[in-house]
Amino acid sequence: MECLDCVEATARLHLYIDRELSTEEVAIVQQHLVGCPHCECRFHFDLEVKRLIHERCTIERAPAHLREAVMRLARGERGKIDADLAHEIKREIKADLEGC
Repeated sequence: MECLDCVEATARLHLYIDRELSTEEVAIVQQHLVGCPHCECRFHFDLEVKRLIHERCTIERAPAHLREAVMRLARGERGKIDADLAHEIKREIKADLEGC
């Protein structure tokens, strides 16, 4: 089994984290991580950054009634939106803006 230096291991870390390496390459990277505390630390840091990005950047879906109203507006069907729904849309937009 081939042994990696730190530069080669670091170059493969994101592929390793994303599970895009072959079985043999995974074993080689794992072997290096076990024997190199610096690269293992880098691996855990990169893994945590990736997790945080995924957690914080996940787009929440708007409620169904809001998506439907926006699509009606986009199609030019303004008359089909009743006053209650228009009020609800304004309230949700205001709440979203205040959260920024």
